[in-house]
Amino acid sequence: MKKIIIVGGGAGGLELVTRLGDTLGKSQQAEVTLIDQNAYHLWKPLLHELATGVLDEQVDNIYYAAQAEQHHFLFKQGSLININREDKHLFITDMNGEQLTLDYDILVMAIGSTANDFGTPGVKDNCIFLEDQNSAIKLREILIAKFTSFCSSIANHKNQEKDKIQIAIVGGGATGVELASELPAMVETFGVCGHNKMCSDLLSVTVVEAAPRILPALPEKTAKDITKTLEKRGIKVLTNTMITKAESDGFYPKEGDLIKADIMIWTAGVKAPNFLKDIGGLESSRSNQLVVKPTLQTTRDDNIFAIGDCASALQENGRPAPPTAQAAHGMAKICAENIVNMLKNKPLKTFVYHDKGTIISLHDTAQGVVTLVGSRQMGVKGWIALQIHRLLYRMHLANLLGFFKTLRFISASKTMHKVKSAAIFSSRNPINSDLTKRK
Repeated sequence: MKKIIIVGGGAGGLELVTRLGDTLGKSQQAEVTLIDQNAYHLWKPLLHELATGVLDEQVDNIYYAAQAEQHHFLFKQGSLININREDKHLFITDMNGEQLTLDYDILVMAIGSTANDFGTPGVKDNCIFLEDQNSAIKLREILIAKFTSFCSSIANHKNQEKDKIQIAIVGGGATGVELASELPAMVETFGVCGHNKMCSDLLSVTVVEAAPRILPALPEKTAKDITKTLEKRGIKVLTNTMITKAESDGFYPKEGDLIKADIMIWTAGVKAPNFLKDIGGLESSRSNQLVVKPTLQTTRDDNIFAIGDCASALQENGRPAPPTAQAAHGMAKICAENIVNMLKNKPLKTFVYHDKGTIISLHDTAQGVVTLVGSRQMGVKGWIALQIHRLLYRMHLANLLGFFKTLRFISASKTMHKVKSAAIFSSRNPINSDLTKRK
């Protein structure tokens, strides 16, 4: 029986292993295994909602072990160390720190990406990165602890009214903008839940972008409209601002004054993890991505595929497919078909990225563009855009759970959030409380 291993359970990796489990695993044509260092999956575009408490990791996660049981694949929790391509061995470290060697016939790398600090001094030591579930939960705990401390200082008259909680976010892409838009609502809900001294007026949020504008993936007019929406909510947007260093008191730009911050968040740049650079002798790009052929096979080994953010898949325009969940979904579908075709000695398909548009969530609304027939894009905003944004997540769930289970999952999630709403931001246990007010 052929052994297929997928490393990484993100948007692309989990969809891929679910597809292969339901086909090759169920019919016992192959042994399909997923490896991930975490125990559960959360759609990466929702990390900002986990960080601000809109989502609850105890309710909204999909556990790999349960998914494996229901979709005929195996799950091993661990971290990749190296690859021996000659002997087709994969070396991982399990959760007990023990090194394991796994055999494979076909390997798929779906490890995802991390933020890129571009070697900026002080960023690693002073900033929080929003890269996975653990970092999102860490950020949420830091925010709640800061809010609680600030509220106590107000109550004890140790704080002047002019003082504010200062949060600076470097990176004007989707993650940075969506995170910024949720923070004022998080503070307001914190105030409603027993901390009545707190309100969004006591919060200062700054989004810092090195480029001339935020959201470069969107049309300029749409990006300007979103900038105006942020500014109306009291969020400061600084463009053409390159950060040269980060210290404990804030960010130092190349030009201009210090951007003071109590909490410093870095969401700028995207690169594959450093350990992927030339791993197993595979070709990699400057951003550590594994270079792949149009079939998503790596250039130096046809038995190793790469999909998602860790894959550099050049398109007809000479540019690689963007590191987005949208691209990862498309790659997962083609990769699954190609692995089945490879086992059946059939021709492999080519991955072509089709941009379906981009929607940016802005707490209680959304704005962006959708692609129509003929690659023409149409701007959408307000309630319609928000429903499209929510639909994208539900489509992802449907690919993993099926239509009817997705309906039950959404219903159960809403019910649990209502049940837990009375315990939001409990002053008795502020660090572990969850903001459960849904959009």
